[in-house]
Amino acid sequence: MPRFGFMLLFFLLSSGLAPGAMALSTASDLVFPPSFEFGIATAPGQTEDGLDDIWSDFARKGKIRAYQNQVSPELRTGFHSHPDGDLDWVKKSGVTKLRMGLDWQRLMPKRGVFDEVAIAKYRILIRKIKARRIGILLTLFHHSVPKWFQDQGGWKNPTSISDFVQFSEKLLTLFGNDVEEWITFNEPQIFAILAYQAGLWPPGETRGFLSLLDFGPAKGTVARALANMIRAHQEVYRLAHRMKPEIRIGIAQHIGFHQGVGVIGRLIAPFSGRFMNWYFPDRISEEMDFMGINYYGAEWVGSRGIEILPGEEYSEAGRAVHPGGLSLLLKEAGRRYHLPVIITENGIADETDWIRPAYIAEHLAAIHDAMDSGTPVRGYFVWTLADNLEWSDGYCPKFGLLEVDRKKGLKRIPRKSFAFYSKIAKSHSLMGSWREDAWKLYSSHQGEMRPFCRSQDGVTALDVPSLRKIPFNDWRFRRSFR
Repeated sequence: MPRFGFMLLFFLLSSGLAPGAMALSTASDLVFPPSFEFGIATAPGQTEDGLDDIWSDFARKGKIRAYQNQVSPELRTGFHSHPDGDLDWVKKSGVTKLRMGLDWQRLMPKRGVFDEVAIAKYRILIRKIKARRIGILLTLFHHSVPKWFQDQGGWKNPTSISDFVQFSEKLLTLFGNDVEEWITFNEPQIFAILAYQAGLWPPGETRGFLSLLDFGPAKGTVARALANMIRAHQEVYRLAHRMKPEIRIGIAQHIGFHQGVGVIGRLIAPFSGRFMNWYFPDRISEEMDFMGINYYGAEWVGSRGIEILPGEEYSEAGRAVHPGGLSLLLKEAGRRYHLPVIITENGIADETDWIRPAYIAEHLAAIHDAMDSGTPVRGYFVWTLADNLEWSDGYCPKFGLLEVDRKKGLKRIPRKSFAFYSKIAKSHSLMGSWREDAWKLYSSHQGEMRPFCRSQDGVTALDVPSLRKIPFNDWRFRRSFR
């Protein structure tokens, strides 16, 4: 793809918010209502072993970093063969709900043909989860499609609509009595852009900026794919409510503040923000029972694309930490859609575990602020339970509350943040002292080096992490921030 198109792509994927200079007041105790659900989010394409899918093919082509240099990368986290250990950890965490998915390739290996053995295996899995008295938020599409679906053009092909409806109807029939909340699409715009324009996700297609444009009947390639996803969501939503009127269906939309660095970035940011945050949900607003939000932080964009700023804190995956933006985005979502909101993903890649407790605490403070302002936030799902395959970034970024030791048979080792999140989930509260202790842990390591899985161009993933110094930067949430 031409450099100009690549720059514009990442302007569109960027998000940010200018740091404030207000002093943080003494942390107070924050209590969440009993109806507020704390959860953990996962995805089958990132955790399940035994998959011969589009991501396996992409890895064999050398398109996934930090993969071939790992022990048994094809096993991912081994969740499909051995789910009980992870389910026990979920139960031990004190959360009330698990966000998960069922792999489309495994269930429907050929067009129109379902695998009864795979169905039986998933039925047992759901029974195991329910036996532990854990609720399920089930995702139908989470960044992976069957090979036959990709071979026929993926979401660019109008036949994708009927294929997805058929898949969804089968799952609703099988599991509709066990699952009350469903997500049709996880981050549809992220998938469409990275798969069909940027070439970073399978099938790895590259196109110019015009592929994003939507002029009604005249649509670029990415816009056509999104139009098919929108239609598929609408049809599944209506079908599901005919089958089970009390069912609740939404999406998990990646959102972020779009803040430019420099003249060009500041000109583009308002337009990219509207497109990336609201284009898809605006078109299905009448067919959502809740709005799911995936929020990870800011990406600062300059004239050459993504910039890694020396004074900002980042996750290992290159996401700038900025909890202040979450509260403002939640309030905007509440105003736009007048629907319950669920934080369907929020987390940080942090192998050291020095940052994660403060990250969780400050984002929960931002959520509490939005709730105080009247936004009906109903739940928070941390990403994720255990270190997994982070798509084309491979195994370098460590998002897990549990470490996975790949040299010791995928052994799970709880990080201290697991206990931190657990006491929040069990008590439905964030004590001011816990928040302060989390910040003290983080600030005690400022100036030290930690792993970083993104190159300085802000785009390229690394096979082996570099080291980056923790900056002296106070990114805590400010209630007075507006």
